[in-house]
Amino acid sequence: MANSSGENEAVLCPTTLKLGELHWYVLRASYLMHDKTTVEIKVGEGKLSPIRQEYTDFGKEVGRDEINWWVFKKEPDIEELKKQTTQALEAVQKLKQASELLSRKRAEKYSELLEMLRQFAEAHEQEINTLYQYVLWLNSRDPLAPTILFTYRVWGSTRMGDRIFKFDQSQSEPETDTIKRLTEIILGLVNNLGTPVLFRAEYEIGSDIYESAAYDEERASEIRIPMDRVVRLASRMAFEEFAEYFELMRDSLRNILLDVDKFVEQREFVNDDAFWRSFIQKAIQTEKSENLLWDFKETLTMWHTGVKPETEQTKAKIAFAEDAASLANAHGGVLIIGVTDKREIVGIGDGRELENRLKFASDVLSTHVEYGREIFRLRQIVSPDKDGNPTVCLVVVVADACEPVGVHDGQGHYTYPVRRETGLTRVSRKEVFDPKMHIKSDNYDFLRELYQFVHQK
Repeated sequence: MANSSGENEAVLCPTTLKLGELHWYVLRASYLMHDKTTVEIKVGEGKLSPIRQEYTDFGKEVGRDEINWWVFKKEPDIEELKKQTTQALEAVQKLKQASELLSRKRAEKYSELLEMLRQFAEAHEQEINTLYQYVLWLNSRDPLAPTILFTYRVWGSTRMGDRIFKFDQSQSEPETDTIKRLTEIILGLVNNLGTPVLFRAEYEIGSDIYESAAYDEERASEIRIPMDRVVRLASRMAFEEFAEYFELMRDSLRNILLDVDKFVEQREFVNDDAFWRSFIQKAIQTEKSENLLWDFKETLTMWHTGVKPETEQTKAKIAFAEDAASLANAHGGVLIIGVTDKREIVGIGDGRELENRLKFASDVLSTHVEYGREIFRLRQIVSPDKDGNPTVCLVVVVADACEPVGVHDGQGHYTYPVRRETGLTRVSRKEVFDPKMHIKSDNYDFLRELYQFVHQK
């Protein structure tokens, strides 16, 4: 009953083979990403000692979300990415809708099943080619880039596992036999283990018969499953897996565009001096006390400890690093430096003093904050003081980190501060990590709240 891979030759045409080839680039990117982001470490000395996986430095940069990493860290031309992804999404949406209609049909013969799949591909050659060219475009930017179409965030581990096939990922181009096998997997004709869909359909029907009340063990050898019944079930299984592939590709493209829009929005907010001026003015005028998303500081102690002992200077540096990290370990937020407790704008200096203080603040965060990615943005914002004079404040914009952010003193001691209603609290790494398990990537989503705050009447 089980058909061999050779029996699927009738469905292998230039258009269907493009599906296998584009999936090769996607899988290769996923395999390369895994090799670059994780390392296996043996626990213990014995031969049977367990192996655990840890992130490499690059893995810490990527985090748990390849889409976010590419959009926010790697893509050099975000507008071009949006254009290319939008075109691919339009094509894949058509493929998804058409493949859903196909999944409702049934074949009576296996040759008919193959013909239906081939006719589908040839009828949608333009859309398949658009997706194919999009994957090649991503690959031309970086061999890791196509992995954004095959992430746990969208596919989940089971559906990713259903579409994998091991090959030599060091090759720059796929081999013909590998393309054929991947094409069969995408079309739903074989699974990732190479088991033909006819065999799986026959097994499922046989299992149903075995578990039914009408099963007679003495006459089991006489049971014959009609071929047309097997083919009908096989066609349903194949068509549904085929349709699911386009659905998940569609969802991947949508997620990429969502992150592109988020990147553009956050970039505009973070770099918009007018927005930050409006925010500072609104924040100092509000009757509410400082909330969890922002904190005013007249100055930073570390800027004024030049003649004090080194230990005092170190404590001041750590205090600033902990203030910033506490926001990252909560929900993100901003430190506004240059505003007194009475909410009067006094600024942080000018000329060379201003330059030195800004550099000092940036260096302290880089030195004492332990995290694998950049989560701080420093902005100089000119805002009028009470007399209307232009005054420079420092706004430290802190991302909501998806993993615990530590602060070290340079002597091997770490703290994990969190900003809470009662102020800054130092907790264990696990206490920071547990509430963040659902966060897939570092983000500045809190900026939307600040925007609403600025514009509310």
